Amino acid sequence: MAGTVEEERRSRGAAHLVETLAAPDLLVVGEPGGWSSVVLGYKGKLDLDYQVRRPSTHSTNPAPKAGELAVAFWQDVLEELGPDRDHARFDAPAATLRRVEGDMLEASLTVDCRLPPGFDRDRFLAALDRRAGDGTVTVLHHVPAVRAGRANPVARGLSAAIRRHGGHPRPLLKTGTADMNLVAPSWPVPMAAYGPGDSTLDHTDDEHVEVEEYLRAVAVLTTALDELAGVTGPD
Repeated sequence: MAGTVEEERRSRGAAHLVETLAAPDLLVVGEPGGWSSVVLGYKGKLDLDYQVRRPSTHSTNPAPKAGELAVAFWQDVLEELGPDRDHARFDAPAATLRRVEGDMLEASLTVDCRLPPGFDRDRFLAALDRRAGDGTVTVLHHVPAVRAGRANPVARGLSAAIRRHGGHPRPLLKTGTADMNLVAPSWPVPMAAYGPGDSTLDHTDDEHVEVEEYLRAVAVLTTALDELAGVTGPD
């Protein structure tokens, strides 16, 4: 068992494990999803920075100003992601404008893109480079999407334990990211994420876990880990 540190944007804890330990036989990632849910996948994450500078000019000059170019680039990002972009769907890309600042001479913005499995990241970045004009686009961070199969031993073991404790297991695909995204490329082993709590409350002022749900999750994990102890490697 490892308690890793930092958000998955860097997650030095997970990175340290991957760099220093051999792959485990099986992996359960602790993440809130509800005591009767098994999380099988997470969207990927791509953080972009856009910077642009323009020569000094009068405000009435029709030439585009730096701030205007930054606003236009945000619209370019949305257009390149396509009309079906949706934060609520696992199979659709989406973007959030995390930061924007600037004036007529200099402007910058940071964009947080959430990308589903199979999304063509290289095509997307090439298109943004073509549309950047006088600006520059920099990739700040990237973690790929991950999706585990419902029939893998960890998912089956957690689902069976949920049933044993009176629940109806529900597979989930989440639109955020977790350490599962970071370790999956290096550790191609059966895995799933599990944990009590309402993930919609993550990073909010009301983030909490009900004691009753917490105790149910402890019971489920105890049962599942006892069963999984006899399983080694992919089936």
